[in-house]
Amino acid sequence: MSTGGQHEAQSTQGRAYGAGARAGFTLTELVVIIAIVGILAVFLGPRFFTQQVFSDRGYADELAFALRLSQKTAVATGCPAQLTLTSNSYAAAQQAPLGNGCNPADTTWSTPVIGADGNAVQGSAPSNTSVSPTGVFQFDDQGRLSSSPATTLTIGSRSITIDSGSGDVQVQ
Repeated sequence: MSTGGQHEAQSTQGRAYGAGARAGFTLTELVVIIAIVGILAVFLGPRFFTQQVFSDRGYADELAFALRLSQKTAVATGCPAQLTLTSNSYAAAQQAPLGNGCNPADTTWSTPVIGADGNAVQGSAPSNTSVSPTGVFQFDDQGRLSSSPATTLTIGSRSITIDSGSGDVQVQ
């Protein structure tokens, strides 16, 4: 008796998953699902992945490099250097040279700080990226921050801190 019951269960199971039964999805069903997922990705993807975080980080690193280079230039040349910062751009400069030194009477700061690539240290912020506070960050011939609107700059969720005693620049 029990033998027949097992045989009957096996044959029923065989018919449910046999050669005539349907297993998996048709090509049409797969294409429809892929199309729906594609449409959702087009509309919802930009909400989850924004470029702004990367733009803010890149600009914070770029600005920190410009501040460090201004500070190092002041130490190397023995002449003060400054970085003028607006909400969407920056430029580094030094006082005009006078003999083997600098002209302390120069208030125009007309000599640009030159980077390793031979170009003036200046740049602009990516779109929708701004920095605060703005103003002039001046380093003395010892590399100390001698004049500035603040010692912490904010760029999106990033911040740049300048140690006024040593001129050390750090990005957080």
